[in-house]
Amino acid sequence: MPHDASEAPTQSRRQPIFNAPLIAVIMSILLVALYAAYAFAPYAEQQATLYDFALAPERFWAPAGSPDVYPDTLSGLLTLGSTALLHGDWMHVIVNALMLLAFGSPVARTLGSGPTGWGLWMIIFLGSVIAGSALYLAFATAESPFAVGASGGTSGLVAAAFLLDPYGLKRKLWSREFLGLTIAFGVANAVLTFVAPQLLGMGLAWEAHAGGYLAGAILMAVLPVKGYRPEES
Repeated sequence: MPHDASEAPTQSRRQPIFNAPLIAVIMSILLVALYAAYAFAPYAEQQATLYDFALAPERFWAPAGSPDVYPDTLSGLLTLGSTALLHGDWMHVIVNALMLLAFGSPVARTLGSGPTGWGLWMIIFLGSVIAGSALYLAFATAESPFAVGASGGTSGLVAAAFLLDPYGLKRKLWSREFLGLTIAFGVANAVLTFVAPQLLGMGLAWEAHAGGYLAGAILMAVLPVKGYRPEES
């Protein structure tokens, strides 16, 4: 039977329906799995977990000699990142997991697969989490509520994704496209800051979002990217 050459290119261009990079899938599942473990744990264990691993201004700013002071410096610094592994409720963790999957995927693709690409991706995510936590603490007082969630990290991935053009190559931080998307992100977060208590039943830590976004943009601007490789026909 004669071979129809026109069929080959069509078949070679077929892509899986779900082809998100593995690092984004793993991290999204990890956030949900950790919250599930927390949600089904006994109440006493939940409270102990929050006390040790949530971002708690009252512990950071506690005076010397207070029972709330961290036992050592490392224990306090650890919460700058561990807060991303805790969430307030199922909606909170699902939204963050979906945000991570949606915006973390293009970032992962352009950084490349393998240990180097995964390492760069984690630098952006964790760097954004820590920056968001630091900015939250900078504006917080000892009476401020503790903060949980990966929003600083997902905000950083949003910024990193916004900095990419359709080919996975980097725009300039001062490009019109990136500045326009940044303004839209800021407006959306300002609105959510006011409506979140009524809509979600919890406050929104805009400082964590802003700090994470800024860190994600800067890190993506300085880290090497590969861009998207064109498909072979």
